[in-house]
Amino acid sequence: MTQTRRNRGFTLIELMIVVAIIGILAAIAIPNFIRFQARARQSEVNTNLKSLFTGLRTQQKMPPESIRATGFAPERGNRYTYKIGDCGAIEDRANIDAVQHNDDTCIGADVFKFGTEFPDATGNFPTVSLTTVQWNQKGTDNGLTTDPGIEGTNGSWDFLAYGAGDVDNTTNDASDSWSIASADGTMSAVCPASTDENVAAGEPFNISNDVNCQ
Repeated sequence: MTQTRRNRGFTLIELMIVVAIIGILAAIAIPNFIRFQARARQSEVNTNLKSLFTGLRTQQKMPPESIRATGFAPERGNRYTYKIGDCGAIEDRANIDAVQHNDDTCIGADVFKFGTEFPDATGNFPTVSLTTVQWNQKGTDNGLTTDPGIEGTNGSWDFLAYGAGDVDNTTNDASDSWSIASADGTMSAVCPASTDENVAAGEPFNISNDVNCQ
């Protein structure tokens, strides 16, 4: 007499265990994936700030305080505001055609691409600025502070620029803020807070990290 093999399905407990394991793995993997995505977006501001630095440092004479004076033009679809002044005039990217002014000191993030969930209508993100900084002697003599701008004279000048944006798609927290300068300096990050760091001229510095700070 032969025995017949009966097919047996999963029990409810087994299914619950599998669902629980999937939930645990998702809880671990999804935040890590979001952080990875955000870090990839930060490469945008690094590339653009270095481009701004290169364009300014190739000038033989002190350029006017206009962010496009050296041909700096971040691509459409950028997530960051770029500042080299007080944003009294700003390139507005809220519509399909960007609105430029001769004296723009800032370039807004692309609201046309990403929508209106920005701190203001032009995508002008509030920058987490450097709180204290010790510039090298040349930067100090030229009058660099923590404010964005071009300081000095035709014979000797320096600049400080900022980039600020949102990379974690959460607009109610501090913006992802970076600086770049033509002078060496000692500075510290605001979030996560750090001790003094020596930062070389032309090196983007992350003041507030939107990936790690809420």
